Amino acid sequence: MQKRTPLTFEQATLIASSYVGSKKKLCRLLAIASSKSERCYEPLLEIWESLQIFLRMIRAWVASKYCAPAESILVMVAAVIYFLSPFDLIPDAIPVFGMLDDAGVICCVAKANLTAISKFRKWELENSV
Repeated sequence: MQKRTPLTFEQATLIASSYVGSKKKLCRLLAIASSKSERCYEPLLEIWESLQIFLRMIRAWVASKYCAPAESILVMVAAVIYFLSPFDLIPDAIPVFGMLDDAGVICCVAKANLTAISKFRKWELENSV
């Protein structure tokens, strides 16, 4: 039996570049992430909200409705990939603790992209008619 090594954020970033190049793969990733995020994230509400912003921003970018910085999209896609990986630094199967590393990655990506997120949220408000 082959032992799986945990997914690192650096590995997720490398994988993200293949998703950013394919709208079809990216849309499928977003659907899976949306489904998973709806199941279990009430205790991590602030982080869950950041993830929802990532998903909306990536969707708007995929639909060519919003022009986001490429680096922001790449790290947000990487965060989504990391979030979806059941076997990362702390496996998701470990109740509560399995979500802590996911939350940490999402939080770090959100903090590193506050300007891009702020601009996107302003754009959302202006275009929500």
